[in-house]
Amino acid sequence: MGLFARRKTDRAAELLRRALRAEQDELYVEAEQLARQAAESYARAAGPGAMPTADALVVVGRILHAQGRTEQAERELRAALGTPALQADGEVLLRSGLAKLLRNEGRYQEAVEEIGRALAVGASLAPTLIARKANATVLADLGRHREAAEQYAALGGAARREGWEFALVVESNRLAQLAYLGEHEAVERGAARLKAESAGAADPGATLTRTSANNSLAVSLSLRERHADAEDLLRRALAAGPAGGSFETILRVNLSRALLGQGRTEESRTELDAARAVAERLPALPDADRSALDLAAARQHLAEGDPAAAERAARAGLALCPPGDRPTHRALELRTALGTAEARQGRGEQTLTAAIADWEAHFGAAHHGATAARAASTAPAG
Repeated sequence: MGLFARRKTDRAAELLRRALRAEQDELYVEAEQLARQAAESYARAAGPGAMPTADALVVVGRILHAQGRTEQAERELRAALGTPALQADGEVLLRSGLAKLLRNEGRYQEAVEEIGRALAVGASLAPTLIARKANATVLADLGRHREAAEQYAALGGAARREGWEFALVVESNRLAQLAYLGEHEAVERGAARLKAESAGAADPGATLTRTSANNSLAVSLSLRERHADAEDLLRRALAAGPAGGSFETILRVNLSRALLGQGRTEESRTELDAARAVAERLPALPDADRSALDLAAARQHLAEGDPAAAERAARAGLALCPPGDRPTHRALELRTALGTAEARQGRGEQTLTAAIADWEAHFGAAHHGATAARAASTAPAG
């Protein structure tokens, strides 16, 4: 590459960095403009089918989706896939980006199909790892938590061998799956290792890694009724992490749970309302995050003595859960909340009994979810 071409790619890289900063700050109009400029600059310097051009176009699509312009985002990504002389690496990035968009919209089967096409391309390692990460995420969405954890572990190993910080991201994802599976000691070890490894990473990645590790560990602690310890970690995560975005929504939902577990109902309501306020600014909030809000609302209503409202929230959350051959951890938590709400309204315990059976069948009788569901079934109806 000649000097002039290198200067153009340097300019494109700077434009893309600025776009990512603006996206993080939720300055979507500015972020979109910068990302489009980066894509145009890369196309002139490296070619419209090159991987850097595709990378910038994926960012454009993500920003459009964040603004609720999902149809336009999908249309532009599919158009980019028709670019003449599209390189294999660029195709994999575009298909992975499209799969993430489809997954966020609850179109799981279409997402699986796009990921399959991406993995069949035969690209280089970096974009292939991104496609495999998208695959692991969808597996988790579909209740295949063990397979997702194993895939995240394999991805982390591959990234570590290359010395890539991508390993920190997928390790954080793995810990979340282990928490759902009830492997809490592994979560504690993994979180400690992750926070130590992040010390050598650059920001904002290092801070986000530590925040993600604290969140995964806090979820594990709350699932074991160690709510005060979870609260401490989540408050630290919120203080250190970036404001806004879907991650703040989840941190506040989890903090609401930790407070509710300590009987601090008014404070948990405040955090739930704060999570909703963040979510309202995000028209493209993934269904998985919206169902987390519904679960938090159902629990809050139960604590406040309003089982009818809890039932409505639980049903809304369940409507967002993907169909599959096995229930997700989230779906079973929602079914437990729904069954509890129905029982408190004197409508029998069939839903709760079925939830207990599925907890035990898919996660084990000793799993925290099964234990909590059985406790709910024996609690007084009032």
